[in-house]
Amino acid sequence: MDCLTRLLISESAMYDNYIELKIEGLTRGRELHGAYILVLREKDGERFYPVLTDVTGYKIIHDAMHFGDFAPSRLMNRLAARVGMTMLGVRLMPPHGGKTQALIDFELLNEIVSITVTAAEGIAAAMETHTGIWAQRALLDRQAAQPHPEQSVSLPITAMDNELLQEALDLAVADDNFELATVLRDELRKRLPDGAVKQQ
Repeated sequence: MDCLTRLLISESAMYDNYIELKIEGLTRGRELHGAYILVLREKDGERFYPVLTDVTGYKIIHDAMHFGDFAPSRLMNRLAARVGMTMLGVRLMPPHGGKTQALIDFELLNEIVSITVTAAEGIAAAMETHTGIWAQRALLDRQAAQPHPEQSVSLPITAMDNELLQEALDLAVADDNFELATVLRDELRKRLPDGAVKQQ
């Protein structure tokens, strides 16, 4: 748990700028083999919202979906219940620096308490407690507006970790897609302390 935040806002107002999602499935990237993707869809719509995760996050979600194994979230949920906290839902945060985090929202004595966790831990906690998974409306609108071929999803560069960015850069260079290669290289240079980017 990275952060604990207390808010004095109502539960309904908290989700005003969010859209509820449901789990559609898990997949791996066809071209980017290091891409592990949780595919979410609007609960009452057709738009998709992909969440990039690492192999550990993929395993957490996979085991929760297929085996009912909620080990990563079970202790947190039990402790919350023991102190009288009721889980309200999970809000996915905008990806940043190759990571997507989530806020798990609890109600405690008429206050909202939010705990920052990885997206995978948040998703597992929501599955265990049968609570909602939410994404910011603006993020879903932006994601849905991105053009992508049938049976594929586009992922924001900010959601990609450094290894995946390097893999995408290598593919872009191999495909002579120099515009994309420049964008990926610039992002890697911003993240790496010495600005060193491996060249193919």
